[in-house]
Amino acid sequence: MKRNQDASQRRARLADIAERAGVATSTVSRILIGEKTLSIRPETRERVLELARALSYRPNPRARSLQARKSFSIGLVIPEIDNPVFGAIIRGAQRVAIERGYSLLIAYADKDFPDQDLYARLVEDNQVDGLLVTTLQTAPPFDPGRWSIPYVLVNRDRGADDPKVMVDYRHGTRDAVRYLAALGHRRIAYVSGPLEHYTGRTRLEGYRAGLEEAGLEFDRALVVECDYGRAKAESAMSQLLKPEGSAPTAVCAANVAVSAGILAVLARAGLAVPRQVSVLALLDTFVADMLTPPVTAVSYPFIDLGRASASYLLDMIELGKPSAAAPPLPRHGITVRGSCGPAPA
Repeated sequence: MKRNQDASQRRARLADIAERAGVATSTVSRILIGEKTLSIRPETRERVLELARALSYRPNPRARSLQARKSFSIGLVIPEIDNPVFGAIIRGAQRVAIERGYSLLIAYADKDFPDQDLYARLVEDNQVDGLLVTTLQTAPPFDPGRWSIPYVLVNRDRGADDPKVMVDYRHGTRDAVRYLAALGHRRIAYVSGPLEHYTGRTRLEGYRAGLEEAGLEFDRALVVECDYGRAKAESAMSQLLKPEGSAPTAVCAANVAVSAGILAVLARAGLAVPRQVSVLALLDTFVADMLTPPVTAVSYPFIDLGRASASYLLDMIELGKPSAAAPPLPRHGITVRGSCGPAPA
């Protein structure tokens, strides 16, 4: 009796599935890894897959790795751990990794405590099968030529012919400016992140395109840089309020944290939002709903970005080469809240 209980409680093996399906253990293994060259009747394949589900079969990761000479894990390098955008990317990538039998290892590239061996540990020590890279500015620099390992840049662009999956910051910012112009605003400012970064440059291109399409002239004095944080955003917004009489009636903020700094400066200056100044964030997060007033923002499908990036990378790993093109992403949108209104008369 006890032996039967132990058998029912132990982890299901390939041999258990093979015995019940009436096929060889090697056949079960080849079916479960999705080997496309295996010649077998469809009903046999389906019976094996159904038994694997019924027995809650999970492959032994160590044996699987030795057999396939792979770790069945991928690495994801992020520059911020408290940014909801990267949290969404992680969730999307994790779902795809699990669906396809891989583990996802998260590595934090901390700008304040640079880890020069971060990539070496992922590739050489953890032996990941591929890398998802969401940072190019934070040390250590990503050098794809150092290891012959598949990689995908996630919303980043080195200006080279890299495998990458992007959201459309340029058109998102353009549409934000057009939205504000449609409300009657003619002096639309932009509090940007660092313009030497890809995201800062791309959004600036979109800002200028939006002004041009709205028939408005670009004024460099209405563009101020900050570091994506609230404190520097307050300093940037204070610059835009000087001299008096030339202040903007609407401001595009690089992200929600920047918009929080802008709202704080406007409140101290006695300027009502949105009656006197409208504020729009160029990157939406759940925090936008918590501000006063809640901030209108451009929303992007970052969970979908994580899913698409991981799928693209795993296709490269399993096919041995990049697929023809990066997968398309759903378009951005503008989530309208309470921080935008008609331009003051």
